[in-house]
Amino acid sequence: MQYFRLLKAYPGFLMFGFIATFASSFGQTFFISLFVNDIVSANQLSYGDFGSLYAITTAVGGVFLMRLGRRLDVVPLKYFVHFVVLGLAASAAVMALSMQLSSWLLLILALFGLRLFGQGLMGHMAVTSMGRYFDELRGRAVAFSGIGFPAGEILLPSLVLLLLAYLGYINTWWVITAAILVMLWPCLVTLHSRHPVVSVAEDQESAAQPLPLLRQRDLIRDRRFLGVLPAMLALPFVMTGILINQTWFADQNGWSAAVIAGGIALFSVSRVITSIAAGSLVDKVGSFKLIGVNVLPVAIGLVFLSFIDAGWGWFVFMALSGLSAGFNSAISGTLWPELFGIRSLATVRALYHALMIFSTALAPLIYGYLIDFELARSIWLMSTALFLALAWLLARLSLIRSKQ
Repeated sequence: MQYFRLLKAYPGFLMFGFIATFASSFGQTFFISLFVNDIVSANQLSYGDFGSLYAITTAVGGVFLMRLGRRLDVVPLKYFVHFVVLGLAASAAVMALSMQLSSWLLLILALFGLRLFGQGLMGHMAVTSMGRYFDELRGRAVAFSGIGFPAGEILLPSLVLLLLAYLGYINTWWVITAAILVMLWPCLVTLHSRHPVVSVAEDQESAAQPLPLLRQRDLIRDRRFLGVLPAMLALPFVMTGILINQTWFADQNGWSAAVIAGGIALFSVSRVITSIAAGSLVDKVGSFKLIGVNVLPVAIGLVFLSFIDAGWGWFVFMALSGLSAGFNSAISGTLWPELFGIRSLATVRALYHALMIFSTALAPLIYGYLIDFELARSIWLMSTALFLALAWLLARLSLIRSKQ
């Protein structure tokens, strides 16, 4: 019932969050991976060359995200929307040009822009806004807007493959550019202002004496932030490392492409259902008590993946990973305002999001070497599960100490 109340009161702003998270898909790995073969061919690169460029541009984008993302604390949302959307459109246009002109320099610029404005700032803007403008129903607002992430994963691959078949890869990127400018831009500009009025009293601020902005250098020394950080970064790290090597798992176990695709679909469905439930639960009990629910299910899934060669082991892992992802999305959108308030929320989230990007850039490298060294799969998967359990324990201890 609370979701209906929320949707009835603020349908426009909730759709702003949903559309923004959906649009972040244009910079996500799953989306760019649909064009890898064409990118490699057009720019005469090896797959190793592309992987290196992708990792470097992702890491550099994370650095810029830390600096630009925090500006949402001082720059009005309406201006930030224009900046992010136009940056994403320009990046899509540069991607089309890079493939048309076979320019790897333009490719670097395009990948940097797509990762920064798409995966980085678009999702950051959506989740930060939900956390800032909602209080009582913050968990539900974050969960609803977060549905845009799996919605993009479900809908866009089929649409892109259809465009590629009829238009080719260069024209597909021009269509993406046009869609961002003609459809995405007007929608976000229209909907961004339909948010609740932030209660000054509830955030314990006043117009005369506003709380000072936190600095990111202070955050990296804050025991609360450092204590929960491993638990919040663990899931993106693990899922990136596993999914980037999903074809390796299929080859090792003799799975068909249908098994892999079925697992991805199961992950998305599990994530959506869990996000909705997690939003309500976060509003009832708070994010503190739920730290661990975002990592323990995927840890159990890794145990299945370690020892089960049959396809159903992959399905169990992906279903449990979707459960973790749903809780992770809700918690990551509500934990930071609970810990640090909304005054410096963009600063906190920008640092967290940038560190998450760094971790996802590092994951393929680490897991790739583990595979190259032919270390037994059960050893490194079980070690990962143990790491997740330790991250949960550290977060619990940190939060207990912060309350003392």
